[in-house]
Amino acid sequence: MKRGLALLLFGLAVVPTRAGAADFSFPSTEEWYSTFVVSAYKDEGGCDWNCGSNYYSGHGGTDFAIYGGFSTMASGVDVVAAADGTVYSTNDGEPDDCTTGTCGTANYVIMQYDDGTYSLYWHLRTWTVAVSPGQRVTCGTKLGEVGSSGNSTGPHLHFEPRSSGNVSVDPFEGACSGISTLWVDQGGYDGLPGLVCGSADVDGDGYTEDDGDCDDNNAGIHPGADEYCDGVDNNCDGSTDGADSVDAGTYYTDADGDGFGDPASPVRACYLVPGISADNTDCNDDYALAYPGAFELCDFLDNDCDDEVDEGYDVDADGYETCEGDCDDARADINPAAPETADGYDNNCNFRVDEGTTAYDDDRDSWTEASGDCDDGNAFTYPSAPELPNGLDDDCDGEVDEGTRNVDDDGDGFTEVAGDCDDTNAAIFPGAMELGDALDGDCDAVVDEGTAAADADGDGWTARTGDCDDANMYAFPSANEVVDGADNDCDGTPDNHTDVYDDDGDGFSDAAGDCDDADPLTFPGAAELADGRDQDCDHVIDNDTSASDDDHDGWTDAEGDCDDRDARAFPGAAELANGADDDCNGVVDDGTIAGDDDADGFTEQQGDCDDGDPETWPGAPEVVDGADQDCDGLVDNHTRVFDDDGDGWTEEAGDCDDASVSVRPGAMESVDGTDNDCDGVVERKEGWACGVDAGPVAGLAGLAALGLALGRRRISSP
Repeated sequence: MKRGLALLLFGLAVVPTRAGAADFSFPSTEEWYSTFVVSAYKDEGGCDWNCGSNYYSGHGGTDFAIYGGFSTMASGVDVVAAADGTVYSTNDGEPDDCTTGTCGTANYVIMQYDDGTYSLYWHLRTWTVAVSPGQRVTCGTKLGEVGSSGNSTGPHLHFEPRSSGNVSVDPFEGACSGISTLWVDQGGYDGLPGLVCGSADVDGDGYTEDDGDCDDNNAGIHPGADEYCDGVDNNCDGSTDGADSVDAGTYYTDADGDGFGDPASPVRACYLVPGISADNTDCNDDYALAYPGAFELCDFLDNDCDDEVDEGYDVDADGYETCEGDCDDARADINPAAPETADGYDNNCNFRVDEGTTAYDDDRDSWTEASGDCDDGNAFTYPSAPELPNGLDDDCDGEVDEGTRNVDDDGDGFTEVAGDCDDTNAAIFPGAMELGDALDGDCDAVVDEGTAAADADGDGWTARTGDCDDANMYAFPSANEVVDGADNDCDGTPDNHTDVYDDDGDGFSDAAGDCDDADPLTFPGAAELADGRDQDCDHVIDNDTSASDDDHDGWTDAEGDCDDRDARAFPGAAELANGADDDCNGVVDDGTIAGDDDADGFTEQQGDCDDGDPETWPGAPEVVDGADQDCDGLVDNHTRVFDDDGDGWTEEAGDCDDASVSVRPGAMESVDGTDNDCDGVVERKEGWACGVDAGPVAGLAGLAALGLALGRRRISSP
């Protein structure tokens, strides 16, 4: 499929050599393996590696085509690294739909191996190159997808190993290639090499990656190898430097983290890490405060691992150690069994000083017997305590219950227990007279009842403060007046300011339809004023006034509406032929067929053919002006310029009788007493002219004289 391969520019050599030690797997995946077919081998000088003819002249690699061509290519056929190596060079972005074989540069990946050899992956699909120069990849890593970029006639992969000197090397071993195979499994002739990424024993240790060899480049690393303390997983068990390392040391468990290990718990490890110790002298590995050299504590344990417990903790030799409760091991008179004395010390080590003595505040009321507490067992009894009615001298003043409910403090014969509601006022007690002084004189929980100062109905007002009905809680100054016939607001007028009261005295209440009961000029039927208010309570403001637009045409009387009951009449309205002044200009029907606009006595409805000209109306005298004055549809008829009889002659042109079609200049003269030809001579039976003797000379002279006379008369006539 390839018709030429661009020369690579990374050096030239002349001696073909084996590409290197890297044995190749087929450069695709199991998913696409069956899609490929060998379309051309390397040219070995007129044959392929098997001395066959599956090649073309000058071809330097192996072409693997794909079944289905461009449609399969569109699915994304993976091209992968045939062996571990480093990406040397890449190119991408070239068109991949070439079919002519002369399409320029291809998309490609060049791999370099650890021994300096190379392999080319050519004609890749546009924008599928998945690696970059310098990237380290392993066998099976995706490099791109099969395409048809560069000099190609269809989708295929051109795979070509090259020596370190940039000489093309045939990867197939055969009679005509003269080289050992570079494939792990080269397969048969015209067949595909095997998919074997990871199956080769590269380091010869008897294990492949498929067998679990975690580093097939190191023969000392494989399953079952000895583990060493070297930071490497030698036996491929997934861990490094474990207890199974042959050179591991012996340490001891340090469970309490005090740096000393338990001699009974040895462990093997490569390194000293937290939780183990090289020292095995800890006498208590469960207690971090116990180890050789530790400070001895009074805790009933051997902290310093000297086989003695709490040594040195009864200094005063009173028989009690500090850890047994001796709170002062320097004084023998202070220990848990010592008697408490009033000396400011906790003699019995119970965390209380001088308890049970006169210097101690036993009831915690901040007073001691020495400071005046008359009962140091009762926290409510001390100097200045409040006296309670309990039969005790709470304030330690020598008197019992003074100032409490049990004592008649004001001497009125009643205690608080007996019902005195103010035991400091001798005038207040059960049964006393109520005085109207804002006090409950008789202790019945009602103040000033039966007096003018009492608020009998509980409305907050008394008769003294203006309550006009102290038996009605809804009647008091400033109360809301309601329709009940009572004076609720105590202003002397029942029901005022309610719907049923005529507050403005205009004869109407709210209930009767008064829409403003504070205005005596506003009530149903009142005269409407042009003041922006509804005087007649019809819910229409200023109606029937000059300020109201009664017909809703947008104009009021004040604004010039000449008929505010007709929505068609307002300034600027279209004038209609209806006998009304629609546009309010003072003229009825002006500008319509019913209006006599020129005041000539005729309207357009009456036949005036030009109602803008007062000289034009039906029957008007016609004048020579090119207009129809008499509105008969004829212009200038009955004038000297109009041919009234239709004989083709006007009076101005010589028609001596424009009412007769038989009279005109040049007409045939007849004996009818008429001058038919308008020559001034009327033909008669008796001769040429009446009263003239027959004779041609006299006749001609008389005709001429008659013509002149007629001519002068005609000129002067209209």
